[in-house]
Amino acid sequence: MKVNALGFGPVVLVVLPPLVFGGMYAWISNPRPDPQALPAALIAFETPEGQALLADAEVRADVDALLPQLQSQEKMSWCGVASSATVLSALDGRRVAQDDVFTDRASDVRSFWRVTFGGMPLDALGGILAAHDKRVAVVHAGDSKVEAFRAMLLVNLAEPTDFVIVNYARNPLGQGDSGHFSPLGAYDEDTDRVLILDTAAYRWPPTWVGVEALFGAMNTLDSDGGRTRGWVEVGR
Repeated sequence: MKVNALGFGPVVLVVLPPLVFGGMYAWISNPRPDPQALPAALIAFETPEGQALLADAEVRADVDALLPQLQSQEKMSWCGVASSATVLSALDGRRVAQDDVFTDRASDVRSFWRVTFGGMPLDALGGILAAHDKRVAVVHAGDSKVEAFRAMLLVNLAEPTDFVIVNYARNPLGQGDSGHFSPLGAYDEDTDRVLILDTAAYRWPPTWVGVEALFGAMNTLDSDGGRTRGWVEVGR
């Protein structure tokens, strides 16, 4: 019996898109453990040197508030979502699940599906946090200076009632090509290093990074928003 292959065309057109979509969603939604070695300029938090930096840090109130609430991103594109859930949990004194970041008002800023398949720029993160009735200040690195960033760290990280989420390109730090969000935990003024509580725990540990290097990584263009990356200050 001769089978007309053209007869399968409509079936393929109907079946293939959902299969591709489902496969992509499953891949994004299941980050696999893939630990990476840190570049020499970065210091892992759990090492003796990293612990010594924390012990000597002049401002470290935020790390004590954030570490119990720190969430690893549930999807590869959800670094901003995991950062938001971590900070909201610390501010509200209760665990905020990553799905719960997408309230109706927050979804008006950036929807679940748009974030899942495209991430988000700095201003969208600020808008999502503001939609949770938080006090938010968004600063693009291109509109600021490293001195202003450093001065902000000394004030913000000394108080456990407000937090900082940074948006930076990983490439300048030697960690790959993606853009990323994570909250900050502490600042050691003597070494001029800040502690990034990395939300991509399946790949990178919490890490001490030089402030100059981090500012340079923030002062990079995000093609999504069309502006430089930067940071968000968020409080009650």
